[in-house]
Amino acid sequence: MVLDTFIETHRVPSVGVSWKTVTLANDYVAPVVSCTYVLASSSNNEAHTRVRNVGPLSFEVRAQRFEDPASLSASDVHCLVVETGAHTLADGRKIEARTVQSTNVSGKNVGWSNTTTENVTTSLTSGFSAMAIFGQVMTFADSRASVFWTNNCSNRGAPPTLTNFCVGKHIGQLSGTRGTETLGYIVAQPGSGTVNGVSYVFALGGNSIRGVGNSPAYNYTVSGDFDTAVATQAAENGGDGGWAVLYGSDPLPNNAIQLAIEEETLVGDSSRTHTAEQVYYAAFDSNQSALFEASKSLAMAADNPTVYAVPGSDVVYTIDIQNTGNGPADLNSIFLVDSLPEEVEFFNGDMDGAGPASGPVLFDAGTSGLTFTAATDLRYSNLVARPSNVGECLYTPTSGYDSNVKHVCFSPKGYARPETLYAGNTASLSFRVQIP
Repeated sequence: MVLDTFIETHRVPSVGVSWKTVTLANDYVAPVVSCTYVLASSSNNEAHTRVRNVGPLSFEVRAQRFEDPASLSASDVHCLVVETGAHTLADGRKIEARTVQSTNVSGKNVGWSNTTTENVTTSLTSGFSAMAIFGQVMTFADSRASVFWTNNCSNRGAPPTLTNFCVGKHIGQLSGTRGTETLGYIVAQPGSGTVNGVSYVFALGGNSIRGVGNSPAYNYTVSGDFDTAVATQAAENGGDGGWAVLYGSDPLPNNAIQLAIEEETLVGDSSRTHTAEQVYYAAFDSNQSALFEASKSLAMAADNPTVYAVPGSDVVYTIDIQNTGNGPADLNSIFLVDSLPEEVEFFNGDMDGAGPASGPVLFDAGTSGLTFTAATDLRYSNLVARPSNVGECLYTPTSGYDSNVKHVCFSPKGYARPETLYAGNTASLSFRVQIP
């Protein structure tokens, strides 16, 4: 869901040990990402999220278990994405996103001192009066596991303050080193509100979230039934090291966020029990919806010998589509059918000769965020009945003019961004027909 041009959230299904690409609804320059794994049951092995290849249009995410890449359960992962820099939501709430290079590693056997973390206190410019913090190891330079953590730069068990804010990566009870990684951290002024049809809350919860090996789930009470949430452990009361996970088959029941603290079990204490921790959380509930409008226009083909639509003339149809709602469409969910009049024949060839098209359809994405590949996103039907999905578009047209084409089927890929955030975000599809 999209809150503004600089912030969005994602609920990514079935994230396992293989990398999964998340396509972003906004265009970014340098987005910062923080993701949280959903542990459905304490019978499932521990896992945390890893992120890589964060770019303007997408990023990749996977689940990882310390030093054991295969034995974990694929599950939902919830992510928060914010453009690097200082921002203000439409309701006045401040939010900021930054990155820093982490050259050291923390943990039970390598130490939790401030020499193993990065002091980022002076990186913030928004003038927060309090902080809700969300972090992520945002690169995969070292394939061995490590987890984001934060504290007040002097006491591992104390959350950051406005004057002492350190971040790092830890390896739990393991020994050894890790390569340099980029850490991303997002800071929001705590509180709740609604922007662009999305209700949200940013907060630091109480010191009550315990381990997966204790008796989860541990709940924070919220007002509302939220769809997506991210969570970051606020410090390290437990010396073994841990991280926050969303917990249960439905970690976001009405008026609650279900959490637990997870630990690695490779060495040392493998019980997954953990002393109480504070957890930062952000939750989002979307009332957005996509609403599409389409219009069709025609013009004589540029190489047509006459300006009149008479038998033997070629006409170019252009379909403009626009999302006039306040939310993006679901990913890859758009299906558009144009049913041809009986008096025209579809042209299956280069529809504009020396023009920009190289096939039967010319696609212009505009600022919609959509993509179109004719080989996979263009289909046809020769049946009388209008197809209701792309699976019903099974006809293969002959080269040149084909009177058997009754319906042209389009399934562009992407989200189709909402007009409320991107004025005039139309996309267009053009193709050629002949009046026989």
